[in-house]
Amino acid sequence: MTAREPFRISHVANAPIGVVWNAWTKEDELAKWWGPTGLVMKVAKANVVPGGKFHYLMTNEPDAAEQFEMWGAFDYLEVDQHQRIVFVNYFSDAEGTKQRHFMNPEWPLEVQSTLTFVEDGDQTLIHLEGGPINAQPHEEDLYYENLESMRIGFSGTFAQLDDYLATR
Repeated sequence: MTAREPFRISHVANAPIGVVWNAWTKEDELAKWWGPTGLVMKVAKANVVPGGKFHYLMTNEPDAAEQFEMWGAFDYLEVDQHQRIVFVNYFSDAEGTKQRHFMNPEWPLEVQSTLTFVEDGDQTLIHLEGGPINAQPHEEDLYYENLESMRIGFSGTFAQLDDYLATR
């Protein structure tokens, strides 16, 4: 198999690095913006340290015709304050155990991502890149076929981050 380019997306946040860092690492702040647009986030736990875990529940709006819930988690591998966070993310159950995506069991079980932060005056450049790990070839194919969808999803998440940062 040939090596593939990782998923990459960058965003400029209109806030100093300390404020942006806290938004990514403080439990009460993550709960206010993380996740896909249109979903309600509930944080079960956020311990952003090497070996720590961010465990969360996403649900649709309470008045939606059909209710669903989707658990997810990050396992933190590296956390270098104001510089970099490396984590493995995955769908999970309510206890935080890795699970296959409930809507697409062919999705890779684990995706490793690296977030970097670069301060530029009163702004912070956020760069995210990653890809599947320990995946079967068909799982990798599915992941890479969905890069544009992931860009759209992360653009919505970054817009929520911007909205949150504007209130700080």
